[in-house]
Amino acid sequence: MLEIISALIPFFLLGIAAAGLSRVSGVALSMIIVPTLLIWGANAIDVIAFMLLFVVYNNFTMETQDVRLDYKDLVLFPKWRLCIPFILSLVAAFFVPAAGIAIFMACFVLELLATVYKRIPENKRPRLHRVIVTSVLSAVVTAVGAYAGPKIPSEYYFICAGLAILIITGFAWYVGNHRDAFRGAWETIWADFNLFLGMFGVEASYYPAALTRSIPNPMDRMLPMITVVGGYAGLMVVFGVYNIFSIPSLITAIGAAIGIRLFGMYEFSRHGSFSYLAIGFAVAAVVCLYLVSPTPVGFDHINTLVSQPIGQ
Repeated sequence: MLEIISALIPFFLLGIAAAGLSRVSGVALSMIIVPTLLIWGANAIDVIAFMLLFVVYNNFTMETQDVRLDYKDLVLFPKWRLCIPFILSLVAAFFVPAAGIAIFMACFVLELLATVYKRIPENKRPRLHRVIVTSVLSAVVTAVGAYAGPKIPSEYYFICAGLAILIITGFAWYVGNHRDAFRGAWETIWADFNLFLGMFGVEASYYPAALTRSIPNPMDRMLPMITVVGGYAGLMVVFGVYNIFSIPSLITAIGAAIGIRLFGMYEFSRHGSFSYLAIGFAVAAVVCLYLVSPTPVGFDHINTLVSQPIGQ
């Protein structure tokens, strides 16, 4: 038991540290966590399984930072209907245990998406069909990325992950200084960036709302939840194809949740360009990754350790 706790403590501290750095600079959590995992020796499937689960959990935490969810106020499963996901999950789990988990998570993600959408004032809500289409796009590209990511040669994987961080950061910097750029394809571009979430675990779905635009896009508020839809689709690919569930990811997510509750979230300026501190932290993380040039030894030992019976 003590050995398991010792193995998981670094992941817990990573979550707290990433939340603290994000609070100071505004950098996306994934841009701190992914390079750290790679430096620690994670291979491609370790990173992907880790980050997909982390994003689903962490985006829920960030969405409920200032809102207390009441089961009576739910949209799809209010009051007694809350029993429906549990019943469906139990019935499915009786035949196929993994299907029970998948159904419960699907209901959870759909409820979260609907709840966030309902909380947006009607005059600021994006059209529902745009939310649905963008969610489907996010799910498809993330699933494709989750399938293709582990196939990248290990000696190039960390290089590609660093490039993904630099591409998203560079794009955020550019559109922060060109407030009319990519107006027509705005949410499509950010949904397509979830290919990087599937392949490398890199995402920055809170950036769009932080970028000052000449004409605000109502989809910005929904993009973090649309990313959760993509994360769920990617998780299903990881479960189905690679049969992996990352316990260290849950521990890091708990650490990040505590960090967010303690430190709060970064407040982006609504009158200037994108945060140069966020850019600096992202670039510094990539530079450190490239300088270390890590060897992907994998997290097999940790995964085996946390999956064995506690008494062993």
